[in-house]
Amino acid sequence: MNNKLLTTTLFLSLATAGSYAHAADSTPNPEADRQALTKYIMDMHGSTKFNGHPLKVEDFRYGAYVFSEDKFEQLKAAEEFPPYLDHIDAGEKLWKKPFANGKTYATCAGFDGDVKAIRPKYPLFDDARGEVVNLDQAINDCRVANGEKPYAYGSKDKDLDKIMAYLGYQARGKKINVVINSPGALDAYKQGEMLFHTRRGQLNQSCSGCHIASAGRHIRSNILSPIIGHTTHFPTYRANDGDLVSLQARYVGCMKSIRAFPFPANSKELKDIEFYEAFMSSGLEIDAPGYRE
Repeated sequence: MNNKLLTTTLFLSLATAGSYAHAADSTPNPEADRQALTKYIMDMHGSTKFNGHPLKVEDFRYGAYVFSEDKFEQLKAAEEFPPYLDHIDAGEKLWKKPFANGKTYATCAGFDGDVKAIRPKYPLFDDARGEVVNLDQAINDCRVANGEKPYAYGSKDKDLDKIMAYLGYQARGKKINVVINSPGALDAYKQGEMLFHTRRGQLNQSCSGCHIASAGRHIRSNILSPIIGHTTHFPTYRANDGDLVSLQARYVGCMKSIRAFPFPANSKELKDIEFYEAFMSSGLEIDAPGYRE
């Protein structure tokens, strides 16, 4: 990141908090926050044309590609022969393979019933446990309950990413619907929001500095994606990595890129951020696994 862009990004990140109405100042109201943030980003990019029509909120499931016709054409070309198809097939086999006790994932609470309905349930706040549970953790919970070892988080175990890719693919077209209906869920949302806006690292940067204030701007050859739509397409096949990458792994990678000590993958902090971001993308279609550069 060059010094001029860094200075501009930092200035914008400081200004962003006051640029859209924040309903949590007195009485927390996540839905009002979501609507205000959506309006703020749409006002910023209201003149953008995407795929032959004025930009719409639902287009943000394509992330940064909405800001570049050339990059969107590259995405469409990649999707003609998706590099993640083998990962989906492998994920389906892992999902259906019996554990040592003869049971399968489909026997676990939350995983029974329509496989297409699993991915849209997560992340959720579990009041009994007092924490956010994402799909990564739910899969591991099922494994442990059946006497299996849990997978390592943060794309350190590709079998976990493959299972999530399969479940994401099954859920394509269904919409994100994060529910905040308890004090614990509201607290997790507020913590995720706070962490998203907190500057950290040697570059003194925040998630919001890049993905709200500077969404659509360039960092070298890359375009910064908007917060809205972030959770729709994970796990994502990243061409630079040549493999699937989970959302939790991207959080860790982003923190390293601003020279900060990252929270561990699937830590309380990163799950709260995921919960906040997923809520901000409520109503958008799941498009997992995605493809990104």
